[in-house]
Amino acid sequence: FRYGTSVLDRAGTQHHRAHGNRSESLPVSVGRIYAIALNTYREAVRDRVLFGVLVFAAGVLALTLALGELSLDQNMRVVTDLGLASISLFSVIVAIFLGSSLLYKEIERKTLYVILPKPIARFEFLLGKYFGIVATCAVFIAIMGALQLLVTAVQAGASTTLVVAVPVLLLALLGVGFFVSKDRTLVVPLWSLLALGASIWLCSTVDVELFRLLASLLLNLGEVLILSAVALLFSSFSTPFLTGAFTFGVWLVGRSAHDMVAMKTRVLSPGMQRLLGWLAEIVPNFNLFVPGRTTLITKGTSFGEPFVYLATTLGYAVLYAGVTLAVAALIFR
Repeated sequence: FRYGTSVLDRAGTQHHRAHGNRSESLPVSVGRIYAIALNTYREAVRDRVLFGVLVFAAGVLALTLALGELSLDQNMRVVTDLGLASISLFSVIVAIFLGSSLLYKEIERKTLYVILPKPIARFEFLLGKYFGIVATCAVFIAIMGALQLLVTAVQAGASTTLVVAVPVLLLALLGVGFFVSKDRTLVVPLWSLLALGASIWLCSTVDVELFRLLASLLLNLGEVLILSAVALLFSSFSTPFLTGAFTFGVWLVGRSAHDMVAMKTRVLSPGMQRLLGWLAEIVPNFNLFVPGRTTLITKGTSFGEPFVYLATTLGYAVLYAGVTLAVAALIFR
């Protein structure tokens, strides 16, 4: 926190010389946003709940190996599909938990009242919180993705020596990083990228759908971009419990609204169908982030080439998150 405070204090000295004490008139500063984001990330990774979710998710991924053995000649499909589904679900849980609690903690502990009098605009504070949450979720997805790729390589019959040596070496590097570094929280992001890269290399030695796995991880990150923004939107005026409930409701509706609109049934009245149609246009379409297998495998689908689909879906996530953050900034101001 001292680093972030020093950045804000230096900005304050320059601002007071030029403009007095009008913090909202400050130009956008990457340094101030980065300071808040870094402190948010450090606070998030120290939360024990996050470690509990990580351990539980890792156990579920390891369990997919046993579930794959119970299937009939569909071992690889079971391992990959269940693994990617669990990563998506747990990353959503992490995004909702962090987005609904971190901003409220600043208000509840009164630390927000110490930061806002400094030369920092409120939307910069909100953006810093958002990028810190997204960075934490990205590290979580990278670690879980590395474990998923490792499990996939085991199922595909990778070399036993490599399967044992790669995790042992990664754990040894993590231990050395913790021993050498003064700030252990900054070791984890670098290590997660290294673990993901090592797992990608291990999967490249066997025949697996590597592009589909990596594309699914990127789509999980896109889903987190929107959910974190939605959680901060509700967190700007609500309690953590209601924020979590509202955000989970938005995610649930976003996963099912378009399917409900497409249903051909006489149970729904025309008015209800119109309401669902409007709702499907307003809420984010989270179905885009969990496409079918063929969407990310084949060269030509109804959604276009896999690369085009991936780029347009991530662009949609960035655009929707940007609009949501703009609304949240207006409310928080």
